[in-house]
Amino acid sequence: MLSTDRALDILIEITPYISEIVSDDDIKEVVIKHREDKNQVKFFAELLPLFLKKYRTAVYEVLAAINETTVDEIKNQSVTETMKQIKNIAEDKELVGFFSSFAPQA
Repeated sequence: MLSTDRALDILIEITPYISEIVSDDDIKEVVIKHREDKNQVKFFAELLPLFLKKYRTAVYEVLAAINETTVDEIKNQSVTETMKQIKNIAEDKELVGFFSSFAPQA
């Protein structure tokens, strides 16, 4: 179980990276474009290449902090595990809602 103290440390660690990502105009454009889509495949097919190309280092840092591991371990783990971790974060409504509330509205 993650203690409140450790969770706050993780939030402090990942906030600069998340802030940079959610403030990106290209990412906001993709999110807005697919907001009403029922089929999320198109959304992720457009978002993931952009997201991982521009923010690979930030993604590694966030995954390492949340999974309490190192960036090197994230870089060297299987792509399946990395995608699973990204999906878990994307599906965490509380975490996404917390950071989305600070994103500038387009």
